[in-house]
Amino acid sequence: MKIFGDDGFRDKFNQGLLSKIFLNQFFNSLNFFLNKRNIFSIYIAYDTRLSARPILKIILSKLKNLKNIFIIDRPVTTPYLNYLSKKKNSFCVMITASHFSWNYNGFKFFKGGNKITKNDENIVINYLKKKQQTKISKKNIKKTNIKKKFPKNYINSINNKFKTFPSKKIIFDLAYGSASSFRKDLNIFKKFKIINYRFNGKNINKKSGSNHIQKTFKKLKSFDYLISFDGDADRVVIAKKNYGIIESEKLALIFAKYFSTKKRNKLNIVGTEISNPWLKEQLKKIKIDFVKSKVGDRNVINKQIINKSIFGFETSGHFSFLNSMDGIYTSALFLNIMKKNPKIIDEILLQKINYNQIVIKIIPNKYKSISKYLKKLKNLKKVKIIKRKSIWEDVIKIYIFYKNNFSKDEKIFFENNFQKVIKNKFH
Repeated sequence: MKIFGDDGFRDKFNQGLLSKIFLNQFFNSLNFFLNKRNIFSIYIAYDTRLSARPILKIILSKLKNLKNIFIIDRPVTTPYLNYLSKKKNSFCVMITASHFSWNYNGFKFFKGGNKITKNDENIVINYLKKKQQTKISKKNIKKTNIKKKFPKNYINSINNKFKTFPSKKIIFDLAYGSASSFRKDLNIFKKFKIINYRFNGKNINKKSGSNHIQKTFKKLKSFDYLISFDGDADRVVIAKKNYGIIESEKLALIFAKYFSTKKRNKLNIVGTEISNPWLKEQLKKIKIDFVKSKVGDRNVINKQIINKSIFGFETSGHFSFLNSMDGIYTSALFLNIMKKNPKIIDEILLQKINYNQIVIKIIPNKYKSISKYLKKLKNLKKVKIIKRKSIWEDVIKIYIFYKNNFSKDEKIFFENNFQKVIKNKFH
């Protein structure tokens, strides 16, 4: 796994990128970067994983010559820290492995309310490679003030923005993750039922949250909507009783249509290259442009900023409305629409997505054996194929979208080149 993917880095604790040796080297290099950039006050936060404390100990042993290190005194969500980074115009370190299991951990880095740039990442990596240059003379090291605090900027912003709620039976699944720390602070959690919030350091995402929403959904009986987060609550997946899991593209269309009723200027939203083509067709009908981005939080948000988009999203359930992927804000906005204009939700959920989607994972050295069949399929106008390298796995992911209204000849061609070959051999 390379250092710095599109969303920080992560690994099993005590292994690879999360080994004590590497963490000592990395944060020594980060310390050199912070000093060279004249960054002397930072915030550090963490989710509910047991490994947060030993990792924090390593970080504090390596970050020297800073004026202040503010440690958030309880587990918090990644959007919380991102928001704080913007409000305080500060450098922030989030210790989290997001939707991964408890024995993983990792990091996300923010500066001034945005993910740190590729250029900043490369500078840290260069310091890491030149270990002899990353030592600061002991004579020049000043004492750092380490303080614990829990600013409520983010919590107050959510509570002030969303004050009224629909009369529905809503269940929030907090995935034993960092959103659990807000259960007594956020009005949306106090208003509705919450489950899976008693974390113990080893149960984050365990049979809960967005990773397991389908199983949770089947177990529940008395509810209208189930809203599930991942471990650091930057992702949300929503399910409705008698419907099932709401597709990310339908959620995006719900938000887009809602905003189109409020603003007259030309609007656009950002989605990724693997968004179902159905969404672009539907957006065109309501005169909203679809801006395509590469997969990755930072890629989507950068496009959102450049194009002044009303929001950006990834099909995994990441939605960005304030230039930050935020599951809590997204779910609160969804409830707000349900309260003010429920017809939008009802009408869009009745629509049928006319593109089927299949995802194939294949190891890189096997790609040639499938490429000739993919080239044939690309000749069909009703088929769209996207190829991309996975961020977290050593595989190539192939996304095949196809309309199910083939002519007789097109259907035979598709079945011969996909159903009988690709699906059987590679799926």
